[in-house]
Amino acid sequence: MTPQTNAPRLVGLVADDLTGATDSAVEFAAAGWSAHLLRGPDAQPVTTDSVPALLAVVTGVRPVMDDLAAERTAEAVQDLLARGCDRLYLKIDSTMRGSVAGQLRGALTAWSSAHPGATALLCPAFPGQGRTVVKGRVLVDGVAVADSAAAVDPVTPVVDSQLAHLVPGSTATTLAELRSRLPGRIGVSDSPVAFVDAASDADLAAIAACVDGLGPAWVAAGSAGLAAAIARQWSGGRSRSSSVAVRPSGRILVGVSSLHPIAVGSVETLRGAMATWDAHGRPVVDVLTTPAARAEAATVAAGFGERVAGQLASASYDALVLVGGDGAAAALDRIGATAVTVHSALAPGVPLGTIVGGAADGMCVVTKSGGFGDTDSLIQIIDRLQSGAHYRKEPS
Repeated sequence: MTPQTNAPRLVGLVADDLTGATDSAVEFAAAGWSAHLLRGPDAQPVTTDSVPALLAVVTGVRPVMDDLAAERTAEAVQDLLARGCDRLYLKIDSTMRGSVAGQLRGALTAWSSAHPGATALLCPAFPGQGRTVVKGRVLVDGVAVADSAAAVDPVTPVVDSQLAHLVPGSTATTLAELRSRLPGRIGVSDSPVAFVDAASDADLAAIAACVDGLGPAWVAAGSAGLAAAIARQWSGGRSRSSSVAVRPSGRILVGVSSLHPIAVGSVETLRGAMATWDAHGRPVVDVLTTPAARAEAATVAAGFGERVAGQLASASYDALVLVGGDGAAAALDRIGATAVTVHSALAPGVPLGTIVGGAADGMCVVTKSGGFGDTDSLIQIIDRLQSGAHYRKEPS
């Protein structure tokens, strides 16, 4: 399939958590898009006719039951439709944690109000982070997701690896079957959700081309891996390096709300390194974390947000680093942010942006999923913020 002659000018993205939204938004920024994370219905990002734009919203529905997830996802999609979005991307967790089935149902219900017969093409693969889909099974570094760290997630454990079981009523398809469809034809089968394998970035690029050719009634659902392929497919050749000047940071606040083993390990590694740092040669770094014993998720996130806001009010910081989606969302809401303009990647899977509105307006903000990277990730982030360096992702 070839790209559409009328590439979308305004794409809507709905994500179940904040770090997932920014992970995907930065891929659009890397492909030459104006990318904005909206933190409220009154947010009015600055867009121009000369540059295509992505508007991302966060529902926070990963830990809730499917019916509530469907309702909130549908509301988010309706808001994006009202803003004029002509294509939709549903960002889900790459390990299928949480209410994915409900999110798909809600997104399709709302999208079909403008595009009758809306169909979702599901592929959570993110090969760059070790997530693949093989014969309908979700794998993490080659291991079935139900046998990975996602299986013991304290809030949204994954107990099955088969997409057909994780999304009841969904059906398998292949790239060959998708390519055989006439452009714009609706539906692969009787199911409104079809899933497809992907083990490489080339597979994701082929999926993106299929979604493009099948038309706006098709909703791509996946992780930041597929989002990157979709962004390049719709970029119209405008891709650029994912880079932006970063003013060196002298004081950094790190807030980690994720309890993923990688996130916990990265805090331990950072604190161990900080104990050996020369105070005159390193930035001042303050670290906030959440309790290891989990209370109700929303309560923990709200408490974390309060602590981040209080710390920002107590001292002057150059940059804020947030690890973990629910806590990041709560922190941004507590400081009154209305949006985040996403610029580039500070490191692979580590978006860099600027806070818009509220008490930290104009501050550099870095977000990261708790499960991405390794235990040296926080040290690498701080090194780049201190030096003013950034990760340079060359256009594909």
